[in-house]
Amino acid sequence: MATDDGERGDPPKLRVIEGGEGGEGDGETPKAKAKAKRRKLTAKQERFLAEMIRGATQADAYRAAYNAERSSPSAIYTEAGRLMGHPEIARRLLAHQASVERSAASSALSERAERRAFVLEGLEREARTAASDSARVQALALLGKTQGVDLFTDRVEQVGADQSPEEVRALLEERLSALLGKATG
Repeated sequence: MATDDGERGDPPKLRVIEGGEGGEGDGETPKAKAKAKRRKLTAKQERFLAEMIRGATQADAYRAAYNAERSSPSAIYTEAGRLMGHPEIARRLLAHQASVERSAASSALSERAERRAFVLEGLEREARTAASDSARVQALALLGKTQGVDLFTDRVEQVGADQSPEEVRALLEERLSALLGKATG
């Protein structure tokens, strides 16, 4: 069936063109290539890795994953160390540790934000409903000092930061003399 503009009424056929590295027609997508580069672990290596993630020592993780009843402690330590050097095990352990660190940092930020909100809400409530005027003023002053509001900031002026100690001493003596002269006069 033809439309007004002379085209057929059938939907257009789409063709997917793969991009990325490699020659034409290699048939592998970039994800497939990345997965192929990953080294697969044996079931025992996976168990060793899982024990390490749970917090076991290298030797205990090795004992849990392998039949090490007849192995000497030094052989267990040697084999556990060799497994820790396996690129895929090392990569996964590092990824897990990074994930734990990100989670801990996120949790700490969340707790800090919750604590901040709690304090600010308490100060706002106190500023509105405190029994005494002084408590309301104190709550307002503390709210005014919070980051983002910064109405009441303490300022420290540094005098003589670029002067030598002798120059600062002479300046102070001059100012003290002037003050003492005014006080007696």
